[in-house]
Amino acid sequence: MTPNPAAPAVSAGADQWFTPWRFAGLLGLLILASFPEVVIGSGTFFHRDFALFGYPLAFYHRECFWSGQAPLWTPLSYCGVPFLAQWNTMTLYPLSLLYLLLPLSWSLGIFCLAHLFLAGLGMYFLARDWIGNRFAASISGVGLVFSALMLNCLMWPNNMAALGWMPWVIWTVERAWKDGGRRLLPAIFTGTLQMLSGAPEVILLTWTCLALLLLSNAGSQLRLFGKECARFILTAAIVGGLAAIQLMPFLDLIAHSQRNPGFSDSTWSMPIWGWANFLVPLFRARPTELGIYCQPGQYWVFSYYLGIGTTTLALLAAWQVRQRKACLLAGLTLVCLLLALGERGIVYATLRKAVPALGFMRYPIKFVIVPAFTVPLLAGFYVGCLRASSPVQWPRLRRRMLWLGGLVIAAILGIILLAFRFNEEGVSPLLITINGLTRVVFLAALLAVLLLSTRAFPPRLQLLLRLGVLACLWLDTMSMGIRPNPVVARDAYEPGLIRRELRMNAVPTVPESRAMLRGDTERTVSYIQFSDPLKTVLYSRLALFSDANLLDAVPKVIGCYSLYLGELGDVLEIVYSSSMPPPGLADFLGVSQINTPGKATEWIPRPSHLPWITGGQRPNFAGEKEVLRELAQPNFEPHKTVFLPADARSHITVTNTSEPRILVREFSPHLLRFESESTEPALIVIAQSFYHNWKPLVDDGPAPLLRANHAFQVVEVPAGRHEVRLVYEDCMFRWGAFASAFSLAGCLAFWSRHSKRASLPTQ
Repeated sequence: MTPNPAAPAVSAGADQWFTPWRFAGLLGLLILASFPEVVIGSGTFFHRDFALFGYPLAFYHRECFWSGQAPLWTPLSYCGVPFLAQWNTMTLYPLSLLYLLLPLSWSLGIFCLAHLFLAGLGMYFLARDWIGNRFAASISGVGLVFSALMLNCLMWPNNMAALGWMPWVIWTVERAWKDGGRRLLPAIFTGTLQMLSGAPEVILLTWTCLALLLLSNAGSQLRLFGKECARFILTAAIVGGLAAIQLMPFLDLIAHSQRNPGFSDSTWSMPIWGWANFLVPLFRARPTELGIYCQPGQYWVFSYYLGIGTTTLALLAAWQVRQRKACLLAGLTLVCLLLALGERGIVYATLRKAVPALGFMRYPIKFVIVPAFTVPLLAGFYVGCLRASSPVQWPRLRRRMLWLGGLVIAAILGIILLAFRFNEEGVSPLLITINGLTRVVFLAALLAVLLLSTRAFPPRLQLLLRLGVLACLWLDTMSMGIRPNPVVARDAYEPGLIRRELRMNAVPTVPESRAMLRGDTERTVSYIQFSDPLKTVLYSRLALFSDANLLDAVPKVIGCYSLYLGELGDVLEIVYSSSMPPPGLADFLGVSQINTPGKATEWIPRPSHLPWITGGQRPNFAGEKEVLRELAQPNFEPHKTVFLPADARSHITVTNTSEPRILVREFSPHLLRFESESTEPALIVIAQSFYHNWKPLVDDGPAPLLRANHAFQVVEVPAGRHEVRLVYEDCMFRWGAFASAFSLAGCLAFWSRHSKRASLPTQ
C-alpha cells in the first residue's frame, strides 16, 4: 500500500490537531498519570538496578561534584576502579546537572521521566517528517514511550538518557546528510549528547540504524549519494571529537578490562518461545515477591511487550506499506528479533563469528531495543498511509485490517491454550487467559476506532476517536501486569541511614578495611525480594549489595560495574570460587567484615585483616599462573611475602623483609600520601588495584609503580624517612579534553560563519 497524493483528506482537521505542543501536553499528562508519585516527589523508583546501580552511581557523582573533585577513580568498589571512564556513570553528560543540583531522591526519577518524554517527542518529529501525518506521528510517539521495554528501562538512568536521544539523533543526522550546511549543527548536538549519556549498546545500535538508512539511499545518483556519505562521516567524526573527553578514557579502560571478544555469551537471551510475549505478555512468566512478572532465564529486562495495537499496526505496515523506509524498518525488526534469541538463533552465532568484536556487547536480548524503536514507527507508517489512501481503497483496507486482526486474535487464543499445556511453575493459566483476553479487547477496540475514523463523522467526533486510539495504546501497556518500575518512599535512600544500622563491631573505612559478601551469598542475594518495597531497598543496603555501599561510603571487595580491571578479575575468581575466600588473600584485601552464612545483613569480624597499606614484605618473583596459584593457598602470608612479576626483578633492590613505619597522611580518590621510615630499603604494598594512571613520587621524584600480588600496587622506598605520594593522572582524559575543546572551537567557528552568511542581505 502506498499513499495516494491525490486522495482527498478525510477529517484532515482532526489529524492536524495534533501539533507538537498539543502532543507534548498529551504525552506529559500520560506520563504524569502513569507515575504521579515520582513527579510530585512522594516516591521514587527503586526496582533492581535503579536502587543498586543507577542511584548509587549518581550519589557518588554528586558527592564528588559538591566536594569539587572530578570522579576519575573510586576506592570503594573492586579494590579501586576508574569511575569516569566507565562511561555509564554519566559523569560528563551535561543534563546530569539536573540531579547534581536538585535533591537526588526526587530529581533522578524526574531525570528518567524527562528522557522518557524526550524520546516520545523526538519520535513524534521523526515520524512526522517521514510519514507526513501528525496523528500517525502521535501514534509512533505514544507507542514508543508506552512500551514495556521503555518503561522497564527507567531503572537505568544512562540507558534512558540514550534512548531519549535516539529518535532525535536519527532525525537530525538524516536531515544533516540530506541538506548539509547549518543542518549539521543539530545533528552534532544531539549525537554528542547521546554519546555522553553512557549506553554503548544503544549508541551503537542508533548509529548502525543510521548507516543502514544511508546505505538504503545507494540507488540514488552516485554523486548525491557520495555527498551524503561525506556529510554522515563528517557528522560522526565531529560527534566523536566532541565526546573524546569521555571516549578516550573509556577506550583506555576497556583495553585493560575484563572484557574481550569472547566475553559475551547467550546469557539472558530471549527464550525460544519469547516471541509469544509480544502478544500475551504473561505467557510463561513468573511473579516476583513484588508482583512483577519476569521470564525465566531472561532477567535483563522483565518484559519487552510493545503493545498489542502497536504490534498489529506494525504487522499491517510490513504487509501492505511499500515504502523504502518502511521495508527497511520491517527488515531491521525481523533481524534483531532473531539476534535477540542468542545462540538459539542461527543469525547471532553466524554474525558473531564474522564480527568477533560483537562479543563486547553483553546479553543478546539487548537487540530488542531496535524493535522497540522500529515497531512504533511502522505502526505510524500504516496509519499515515491509511489516512492518505483514497475512499475507493478503504473497503479493501478494512477487509485486510480485519483479516490480520483476526489472525492476531487467533494467535493470542492459541497462546492461551498453550499456557495450559506448557506453563510449568509460572503464572496460573487462568491469569494468562485473563491477560490474553484483555489484549484481545484492546486490539478490537483499537481496530474498531481506526475503522470508524475512515467514516464521515463530524470533526469533533473524529478528534475523540483519535484520542481514543492513543488512550488504547497507553492503557494496553499499563494494564499488562503490575506497573513496570514501581516506586518506594524517598526515605529509602537517606544517606548514612544504613551505616547507623549495620550490625558490625566496626564499619570498614578507607584506607583501613573492606567488607565482603561470601561467594554463595553474592550469587543468591539478588534473588531475595520482599512484598514491601521499603524492605527490599533496605535489605540490599544492609547487605551492601551491588553498589549500595556507595550510599554509606563503605569500601567493598567488589561492586557492580560494567568494566573492572582484568588482572583484578583473575584474583576475584579465586576469592569467589568457593563460599569462603582463602584466608591469606582475604587478609591482604583488608576484609574486616564478612557476612554470616545464610544471612546477608549480619556480619562477622575478621581481626586478622591487614590495612590497605603495608610494608616490609620479602619479594618473591614468579609468573602469572604461579602467583595466582600461590594466592589461593591457605598458607599465603601477605604480611611477610609479596609476589612480583618476573620482569620486575631489575627494578627491585630489596631482598629480605624489613620493618618500616608507615604513617598515612592523606587518602583521597586521586591522591595517596604517606610517610615511610626504615633503616633499609623496603617495599610498600598497597592493596588497591593496579592501573597505569597511578604515578608514584618519592620525595617529589618519580619512582616505578609495579604490580603486587598480580593485580595490586607496590613501591620501593629507600632507607630513611621519605614522603611517598601516589597521584592519579588520567592522560587520556586530558588528551580527550583537548580534542573535545578543539572540536567545540571548530563547531563554534562553523556556526559563526553560517550565521554571518545568513545575515547578509540578498541581492
